[in-house]
Amino acid sequence: MRTPEFPIHLHSPRFVFRDFVETDRVDFVSYQMDARYRMLYGHHDTAETRARSDALFDRFLDWQHAEPRRNFQIGIFDRATQNMLGCTGLRCRDEPARSATFGIELAPSYWGHYRAAIEATAAMIAYGFRELDLVTIIGDTASGNKRVARLANWFGAEITAERPGPDWMQHRDWTEIDWSLNRHDWEQSEQKKQKGPNAQEDQDRSSQPYRNDAKTQSTSATDNRRGEPI
Repeated sequence: MRTPEFPIHLHSPRFVFRDFVETDRVDFVSYQMDARYRMLYGHHDTAETRARSDALFDRFLDWQHAEPRRNFQIGIFDRATQNMLGCTGLRCRDEPARSATFGIELAPSYWGHYRAAIEATAAMIAYGFRELDLVTIIGDTASGNKRVARLANWFGAEITAERPGPDWMQHRDWTEIDWSLNRHDWEQSEQKKQKGPNAQEDQDRSSQPYRNDAKTQSTSATDNRRGEPI
């Protein structure tokens, strides 16, 4: 792995992607306590649920001080308003070497903003391959989560496995789908978008938001080992 500069501070045309700071805690916990978000995971509005979100935020802050730093969870912020839209991240793995698990979630108020998810995913994947020198980025999503599934396809990823997921997926008759993206295929996909005959068509399609359906199409990914949103 290369040695990137910290703290992380990335830009896209409309958003800033940066390491969390303590003052972001209120907004982070607030969107995770939103009734729509809690409904997705079957969580109730309790002190325990709030404490879980607080602990998750603490973990993200702790990761920033690890030596070497292996996990990268950053906030997504609107450049104009500084509002938090959600978070995205990479968790580096020891096996296989130079790989990481990708995750993204948008706050419920932004579940219909597909272009935001594309910009955030593009920024994090580019960071992983270019700055962290990763060879493979993997991820998982629920079969009912159409937006994330199309995100994986948009960046050239391939489906590698399908299996029963955690309880909140099984209650909806969903399965958990694994996908994988290697650096070579990502580079080829990027070149096609920029230079291919259908580049403009692809760009136009990427700008079209999907209809918001919180029951089946929330833009969210999870750490399947804990059932926690990442």
